[in-house]
Amino acid sequence: QLGAALKILGRHRPPLTPVGVVRNASRPDEWVHLATLAELDVTVVDMYGVVVVGNSDTRVVAGRMVTPRGYRWRS
Repeated sequence: QLGAALKILGRHRPPLTPVGVVRNASRPDEWVHLATLAELDVTVVDMYGVVVVGNSDTRVVAGRMVTPRGYRWRS
Protein backbone atom coordinates (compact mmCIF):
# COMPACT_ATOMS: atom_id res chain seq x y z
CA GLN A 1 0.00 0.00 0.00
CA LEU A 2 2.89 2.39 0.69
CA GLY A 3 4.18 1.91 -2.84
CA ALA A 4 0.78 2.82 -4.24
CA ALA A 5 0.61 5.89 -1.98
CA LEU A 6 4.04 7.04 -3.15
CA LYS A 7 2.95 6.70 -6.78
CA ILE A 8 -0.06 8.92 -6.08
CA LEU A 9 2.15 11.48 -4.33
CA GLY A 10 4.57 11.26 -7.25
CA ARG A 11 1.88 12.54 -9.57
CA HIS A 12 1.63 15.72 -7.51
CA ARG A 13 5.10 16.25 -6.05
CA PRO A 14 8.52 16.50 -7.74
CA PRO A 15 10.77 13.40 -7.58
CA LEU A 16 13.32 15.27 -5.42
CA THR A 17 10.79 15.94 -2.64
CA PRO A 18 12.44 14.94 0.67
CA VAL A 19 10.99 11.95 2.50
CA GLY A 20 11.96 10.86 5.99
CA VAL A 21 11.41 7.55 7.73
CA VAL A 22 11.77 7.26 11.51
CA ARG A 23 11.64 3.83 13.11
CA ASN A 24 11.24 3.41 16.88
CA ALA A 25 11.08 7.17 17.48
CA SER A 26 12.46 8.30 20.87
CA ARG A 27 13.63 4.80 21.72
CA PRO A 28 17.23 3.66 22.20
CA ASP A 29 17.22 1.90 18.81
CA GLU A 30 15.75 4.86 16.89
CA TRP A 31 16.67 4.82 13.21
CA VAL A 32 16.27 7.68 10.72
CA HIS A 33 16.43 7.39 6.95
CA LEU A 34 16.27 10.29 4.49
CA ALA A 35 15.55 9.85 0.81
CA THR A 36 13.67 11.50 -2.01
CA LEU A 37 10.20 10.61 -3.17
CA ALA A 38 11.71 8.93 -6.23
CA GLU A 39 14.36 6.99 -4.31
CA LEU A 40 12.55 5.79 -1.17
CA ASP A 41 12.82 2.02 -0.79
CA VAL A 42 9.50 0.91 0.69
CA THR A 43 11.15 -2.16 2.22
CA VAL A 44 12.78 0.04 4.90
CA VAL A 45 9.34 0.92 6.29
CA ASP A 46 7.56 -1.39 8.73
CA MET A 47 4.89 -1.13 11.42
CA TYR A 48 7.33 0.60 13.80
CA GLY A 49 8.05 3.43 11.38
CA VAL A 50 6.49 6.70 10.37
CA VAL A 51 6.91 8.27 6.93
CA VAL A 52 7.02 12.05 6.52
CA VAL A 53 6.79 13.57 3.04
CA GLY A 54 8.05 17.13 2.71
CA ASN A 55 6.27 19.98 0.98
CA SER A 56 7.54 22.40 -1.68
CA ASP A 57 9.54 24.35 0.94
CA THR A 58 11.13 21.36 2.70
CA ARG A 59 14.91 21.07 2.48
CA VAL A 60 17.50 18.71 3.94
CA VAL A 61 19.86 20.70 6.17
CA ALA A 62 22.68 18.98 8.08
CA GLY A 63 21.02 15.59 7.65
CA ARG A 64 17.56 16.71 8.82
CA MET A 65 14.37 17.62 7.03
CA VAL A 66 13.51 21.28 7.62
CA THR A 67 10.26 22.97 6.61
CA PRO A 68 9.91 26.70 7.29
CA ARG A 69 6.76 27.67 9.16
CA GLY A 70 5.63 30.02 6.41
CA TYR A 71 4.28 32.84 8.54
CA ARG A 72 5.94 36.07 9.59
CA TRP A 73 5.52 38.02 12.79
CA ARG A 74 3.67 41.28 12.37
CA SER A 75 4.70 44.45 14.16
